[in-house]
Amino acid sequence: LMADGATHPVDTIRTRLWMQGGKNAGYRYNGLWHGFCDIVKKEGVRSLYKGFGSVALLTPVAHGLYFGSYEWAKKALSEKTECSESGGHLIAGFFANGVGAFIWNPMDVVKQKQQAMVGQLYTGPLDGLRAVWMEGGLSRGLLRGYCSGMATYGPFSAIYFGIYEQWKKICAGYAGSVDSLHTGHYVAGGTIAGTVAAAATSPIDLIKTRIQVDNSYTGIASTAARICREERVHEGGGSAGCVGGAWLAITIAVFEDCKKVLMKATGPDALLSSSRNETLAAEKRKTKEEEEL
Repeated sequence: LMADGATHPVDTIRTRLWMQGGKNAGYRYNGLWHGFCDIVKKEGVRSLYKGFGSVALLTPVAHGLYFGSYEWAKKALSEKTECSESGGHLIAGFFANGVGAFIWNPMDVVKQKQQAMVGQLYTGPLDGLRAVWMEGGLSRGLLRGYCSGMATYGPFSAIYFGIYEQWKKICAGYAGSVDSLHTGHYVAGGTIAGTVAAAATSPIDLIKTRIQVDNSYTGIASTAARICREERVHEGGGSAGCVGGAWLAITIAVFEDCKKVLMKATGPDALLSSSRNETLAAEKRKTKEEEEL
């Protein structure tokens, strides 16, 4: 929630940059700074936080499911399969997004519809969820764009966690152990991994945004073809990197620090980190392979 609050204004501008290619957008920005100045001048500072109500309502639940399922999948893959460490991180990240998306998708639909609109669209998050439900039900309303969302955030999570876990491993080599890492390591790793993941998935994120906000866009392939046919330049890639890097830097730092506190509170035995457990699992796999040989 802290990360979303800090990056929401940039996310609002990014949404508008990606929607302004439509015929009836009602605005035209030349970039991130121009969009910021124009929105503040014409609509006020509060407009930068349009749609934040749905974020505040749903993102704590989504993040709980996301990180909980990631940790569970990572542990399960390391203990019960012969999947490599890096492969396990990629698969666990993709799986975590699929779980969290059942909450994130309705939030994104309501949030982005409000962000893209000049003026007030809903009276609040609950009114937005109700209106979207009445308009399209579950599959064509609250979960509209779920497949394009998975095509965006599945690879995003896989890339992000793959890079971030490798970053932690490298830093642990210098610090002595994973438990010796501090907030600065998490922020730096989150920034690098988030920026790379956001930049890599920004084209499909553009498609997802169009599908979720504008009902005239339908499938992934047809939306991509229409954008390429009707438009030439698509702004917003830079703002996507800014949002991804800053958002995940804050999110992962808070998550890692809170996890440390909870592990200490549950007793000394809990201080064995998930990375150490993965190492033990890897050693078991290696021993098993040697016995088979």
